[in-house]
Amino acid sequence: MFICDCHCDTLTELYKKQIDLYENKQHIDVKRQLKLGGMLQFYAMFVPTPEYRYGGGLRYTMLLLDTYLQQMRKLKEQGIDILQVRTKEDAADVLNHQCASLLAIEEGGAIDGSLEALRCLYELGVRAMTLVWSNRNDIADGVNEECSGGGLTVFGRKVVAEMNRLGMLVDVSHMAPAGFWDVLETSSKPIIATHSDAKALCAHPRNLDDKQILAINENDGLIGITFAGQFLEEDYNNACIESVYKHIDHMLNLMGNDEHLGFGSDFDGISHPPYNIQGVQDYQPLIEYLATKYSDSTIKKITHQNVLNLLQKVL
Repeated sequence: MFICDCHCDTLTELYKKQIDLYENKQHIDVKRQLKLGGMLQFYAMFVPTPEYRYGGGLRYTMLLLDTYLQQMRKLKEQGIDILQVRTKEDAADVLNHQCASLLAIEEGGAIDGSLEALRCLYELGVRAMTLVWSNRNDIADGVNEECSGGGLTVFGRKVVAEMNRLGMLVDVSHMAPAGFWDVLETSSKPIIATHSDAKALCAHPRNLDDKQILAINENDGLIGITFAGQFLEEDYNNACIESVYKHIDHMLNLMGNDEHLGFGSDFDGISHPPYNIQGVQDYQPLIEYLATKYSDSTIKKITHQNVLNLLQKVL
């Protein structure tokens, strides 16, 4: 099987612990990805709050970007055929490689209020950005600020427009509802929620309500089902493979099609994964379980084809 995973925080762990991407004891390493049959992994550069989000965000992002580039170099030196996805042509070629990576940002504070920085990061390979991380920044409000009713700022609208022009995925995970709807109104290209689940099944503020799910469907965008236990079940101790299936099934039935779902595990960024999904290796039993529920065609779309199709529309 080939898997596309739209979100992980592994770069932070590699940077902090000075460990390698090929083999480690984190949720994700390339050795286990290869055993699955290969992956396209989105690697997010997470800018923590409040230490760096207001000033210093760009410097911290560069440290993580260097970690990513050095790890890509090491993998190639080890003879690993890893593709760095930057263009539509790369996206079309993903399945011809052992594995692939796409560089992303989690938290728009990484650009320190600068469209110039955004453009430079694009030139360095960044192809997706989560506009906010739950709190407020100069782009928009996050879910922790929902009571304020704030959406996209004037600068935030410029960011979305520039990301559209450059060919970057606009990620609405972590956004307050007002900002979510502003992004849909502002963006000229399909959007993505890289790591979110269904609020109808678990009332966590980070999850999407049914109106938001339907809006992403109508926008021709994509939702990455995430494995954070507290997003899957009210009691995260109950989160399991079946929980993931229930969120997928809810969204498929709501949308009435299988064109707009994928995965966004949030591996290495979650402290309470499902008890039977403890790392990238556990995609195997998850997909085997889903194969008892859905056709081969639907499994292919959810595991990778929907993400690859989105990249063709946006990059």
